[in-house]
Order: sequence, then C-alpha cells, then structure tokens
Amino acid sequence: MFRIGEFSKIAQTPVSQLRYYDRIGLFQPSHIDKFTSYRYYSADQLPDLNRILALKELGLSLDQIKRMVLDDVSAEEIRGMLALRKAQVEQTLQEEINRLRVIESRLKQVEDLGHLREDDVILKSVPAQPFYSTRNVLPNLFDGVGVVGELMQLIPKVVGQSKMSHLTAVIHGDAFQIEQADVEMGFLLNDSFDMPLLLPSGNEVKMRILPAEPQVISAVRIGPFENGFESYANLGRWVQDNGFVINGPAREVFIEPPGPDSQETAVCEIQFPVMTAAPLLAK
Repeated sequence: MFRIGEFSKIAQTPVSQLRYYDRIGLFQPSHIDKFTSYRYYSADQLPDLNRILALKELGLSLDQIKRMVLDDVSAEEIRGMLALRKAQVEQTLQEEINRLRVIESRLKQVEDLGHLREDDVILKSVPAQPFYSTRNVLPNLFDGVGVVGELMQLIPKVVGQSKMSHLTAVIHGDAFQIEQADVEMGFLLNDSFDMPLLLPSGNEVKMRILPAEPQVISAVRIGPFENGFESYANLGRWVQDNGFVINGPAREVFIEPPGPDSQETAVCEIQFPVMTAAPLLAK
C-alpha cells in the first residue's frame, strides 16, 4: 500500500488531483486509516486511475467520466475513443502547421513589398482542352492534397499516360476562401475520355471541355500553394497597371506536380483569364 504522496509518484498524478477525485467520489483510496485519516492506495488501482485519465484526455467532463466509470466502460472501448481523439489532435496539429505556413508566406510578401517584377507576368492565349476532373467544395483548401493524391494514383491507370497532360486546378467562386473552397481538380487531356471514374473518397471524375481563353496572364509558383501569394499579387498589379480586368476563375496548371510526401518540388503556372477594361465614363 502507498500513502498518497508515494502513489502520486508512481501514478504520475498530482496529489491535489487525487484529493479532488476522492472528494467528488470519482477515484477513492483503497484504505483510509481511521485513526490518522491517512489515505492509502494500491498499485492494483492504477488501471482504474489510468482509465479516468484517458477519458479526461478525450475531453470528457468529470461528471461524464463518473457516469462512464459506473457503467464500467471496457478498455477496448476506451482504446477506440483514444484512437479517434488521436486522429482529431493530429488533424488539428496539421491545420495549425498549415496556418503557420500561410502566416510565414504573408510575412514574406510584406517584406518583399515593392520588389514584385512586372516582367514575371506573361500575356498569352490558351486553347480549349478536355479536362478530366472532379469538382468539390472542400472543408479546407489543404484537403485538396488528398484529392490530388487519389487523382495522381488512379487516373494514369484508367486513362493512360499517352492521353494525359498537366495536373490542373480551377479555383471557382467569387472570392478566395481557405474554408469551403470550391475547387475543380483533374488532368488536362490530349484526347477525349468519356468514362466517369469514382474515387475512393466518393468523388466522381468526368470529362468536360475547359474553354479556350483568348487572353490569359500567367506567373509561376514554385513549392506549396502559400508560396503563390507573391505571384497572385504580381498578377493583380499587372491587371491594374495595364488596364485589364479579371474575366474568369483562376487556373493552376502544374508543370511539375507535387511529390507524394512534399509540395516543395511543385512548379505551377497560375493563370487568370483577362479582358481589356471598359473605359470609365467622365463625370
């Protein structure tokens, strides 16, 4: 048997926490000396305490934990809940990492203000082309990485390398959005391919004709999408300085697609359809 301080050490749980659990009837000593009121705990109680601590890590309130302990939730059930919680924490961590990357890119853009070069922008035309794609509203723009992985794994097997051209994304919507982003992703094709394909995620891939654009401005981005803030800003400055307006959704055409484990090697041509701006009427 261990006194509360000793048990605190082997259980790696603060004494104050053990006292509080005792007070609310959640986890009580194995024995209390009736003369000294010393609390004594047994090593046999460690599984019960660890079960409570595991449920606490799941974000449950102590009242909820107390009810679950009384219901004698099995270790297997707790293991399943912990696995789910682990996945949620990992997802949150990845979202925070992505957010940090965006902040760093924004800071770089602020530092480079005034150094964007107009000669980085090219004005050209693009022909109509078959586009074998899937369009989805993504909960988060970074979720597109998973869709791209499915496309790159399956489409070459289904369509054949000879018909495939560049991996391409069309960014739909009236404005840029990180969350609830309306994005169409797929491959430009050298020839028509009309057979629909269902991805493991449930997204359907089918062909449409991506229309020709008589005037497109483009700039190159290297690396992950947040590296493109400077390129998009450069395109916007060119539009403003040269009397044009944006005339359709942005396209991102990958000259070099992202690698399976890294976005750093990606080379992407960002395109905006444009048209000459109507002259402002004099007041």
